[in-house]
This record gives sequence, structure tokens and C-alpha cells, in this order.
Amino acid sequence: MSAAPYTDPIAALDLSLAISFVCIAIGIAAADFAFGINHQQMHGALESWRTQPVRTASGVAQRLKTISTIGLFVILAFIVFENNIPKIIAYFISDASEVAKIAMRRESGGSRFYFFNLLVSNVFPFFSFCCFIAIRQRSIKLQAIAWAFIVAVFVAKASTLSKAPLAIFVLQLMVVEHLRKSLDLPLGMAIRFILFCVLLFGAMVLIVIRELHGIGDVLDFLFYRIFMIANESLLEYYTAIPSVIPFGWGSKFSWLVGFLTSQPSQPTYVLVGAVHRGVEGSTSTAMFIADAWADFSWMGVVLFSLFAGFFIRLLDIQLIVKRGKTVATIAGLALGHYGIFVMLSTALQTALMTGGLVLVVPLVVALSSSLKWAPDKNNGGQDKLVPVGQV
Repeated sequence: MSAAPYTDPIAALDLSLAISFVCIAIGIAAADFAFGINHQQMHGALESWRTQPVRTASGVAQRLKTISTIGLFVILAFIVFENNIPKIIAYFISDASEVAKIAMRRESGGSRFYFFNLLVSNVFPFFSFCCFIAIRQRSIKLQAIAWAFIVAVFVAKASTLSKAPLAIFVLQLMVVEHLRKSLDLPLGMAIRFILFCVLLFGAMVLIVIRELHGIGDVLDFLFYRIFMIANESLLEYYTAIPSVIPFGWGSKFSWLVGFLTSQPSQPTYVLVGAVHRGVEGSTSTAMFIADAWADFSWMGVVLFSLFAGFFIRLLDIQLIVKRGKTVATIAGLALGHYGIFVMLSTALQTALMTGGLVLVVPLVVALSSSLKWAPDKNNGGQDKLVPVGQV
């Protein structure tokens, strides 16, 4: 960290993490207070989720058939138009080095159209989760279309030329299958899930990074990538800011600056990488408090953490307490998990849009808008929902 001398970045980072933990908890409590939710209601909703069958609104199956058919043709059109299949094959079977594959990803990964990338990141996965649930519940007759749509989303994820989106999509399907039954995570299930994650990510690492040889190398890489880089990135931000890079005070919000100036400055993750590695092509991304610190100092850490806690609890209230176990809410929770993962690895505004956090409730409402329910004090209106088998 000699490239960015700062008086005491460790103390500032530790205090920011402590503030974030406290403020997230306060944000959760504030959401409960704002919506009149108490511990008994939340506990009752969790118990009801465990005992009730998956429910849905009339018309959801037909909507999923229509959406999956349209989505399938849209994805296929982009795959053919952008010649993605040869790129995917070349990336995953190539013996090129990790650096060379990073260059391939930056040059050819994803689509040239931002809106399509956004759909692949959150909207298409949401509806693929719905299709998967409906297939498992045997409420969609055209299972071939639904499966084809899920596979198309998988291919679209692969077209990003990155190992993480593929693995995470598979894990999300596992989460969806578990959420069909319960929100609990027993120790045995947690251990099996962790072991599967290690196997899945290990296989992806061996396929993509050919320099690694043997289980030991793979485990070392996974440990470093999962646990160490997250800490290193945070430290890079707190060492560079404000020692070398001044606080942005909103100037790094590209979507905001775009309205105010025709030439927005480079994003923080590029500038921080340039400070520590001397080249602008290297990037550093860290959990949301890093960007909050970069833009608004201590005030950003407090406010962003409060908002994060409040918003995540809002999803719990809207999906678990007020709507219960439906096809749409299960898919919404799975998408919300991905949004939280993005929030723990990049900026909060990125998690809201690219991670799909801000889209969770609208997508759930849009899919199940015909759902007629009246909240009940004991079970949050679970008795008013229509079982999938009756659709």
C-alpha cells in the first residue's frame, strides 16, 4: 500500500465496518417499525412458509408460458446476432492464461446492448426461476418451452465469458428448490450446500484457469478469491481515499453525473486500481460501504448502511409476511439473494439495478397481479391464496 500512504486506513476501515453492522441492524428495525411488523408476525410467517404448499394466482401459468416463449426467442436472437456460441466455446476450452481470458472477457464478454445485459442479470433469471418452480409443481404443460428458456438463460450467462455468473445461476436454482420447502437452513443442509459450492466453483476454476493443477491449487485459489480479495479490495479503497483520490461527493454516480455533464469522470473502481497497480485497465471492486466511503465519507457509510438494512427487510416483509409462499415470491427471494451478493461485492446502486434488488417486488407484483389476498393477523393472508394444483 506504499503507493497510497494514509495515516491509519485500518482504523478507518474497522470503524466503518462496525458502523455498517450497527446501521444495517437499525435499518432492519426501522423497516419493522414503519410497516408495523413484530417478532411474532415474522415468526408466524416463517412457520407458515414451512407448512403451506406453494401457491399461485390464476393465470400465472399462462403468463409464464408467454414470457418464457418471448424470452427464449429474444435470447436466441441475441445469441445468433452477436455470434456468442463460438465465443463461449473458445473461452471455455481455450488453454489461454488467466490474463488472456480476462482480456477476452473485456473485449467480447456480454452483449453490446446494456439493456439486454440487464435482462440477463436479473429479469430473465427471475422468470426462469418461476418456470423451474412451476415445472417442479407440475403447473406448466409446455415444460419443453420452460426448460428451453432456462437453458437459454444459462447460455446467456455463459456469454458473459465469466465463471461466476454460470456457477451462481446453478446455485440460485438450488436455492429455489430449497425455498419451495422451507426458509430454514439446517446444519446438514448448510454443509451439503457449502460442499456443492466448493465442487461447482472448483470445476469452473479448473475449466477457466488452466494454470492451476490439482485440488490443492484450486482450494488455495478459492480461499484467496472468496475470503482474501474481499478484504484486500476494501483496504485498497480506504488506503487510496482520501489520501490520493479525494471524496467524490456524488461525482462518481455515473447515472447522476450523466445528467449534469457530458464528460463524467472515471468510476472509482478504475481509479483505485490505477493508484495501486499503476495501470487504468486494472479494477478494484469492493462491498457497498467502499463506494459509500469514496463518495460521501462517514456520512455515506451511515446512510447507505441504514438504507441497505431497511430495503432488505422490506423485501422480507413484502415477500414473506405479506404474500407468503408463491411461485413469484420464491423467485423473488432467489433474485434478492443475488442482489445481496452483488451488494457485498460492489456498489449499492449497482446491486439495486444490475443485481435486481429494486426490481424484486415489482416483478413479483407483475407476475401475480391477479392474486387476491386479504392479510390475516395470524398467517399474513395465506388462506386467501390459490394452490398451484388448482390453476
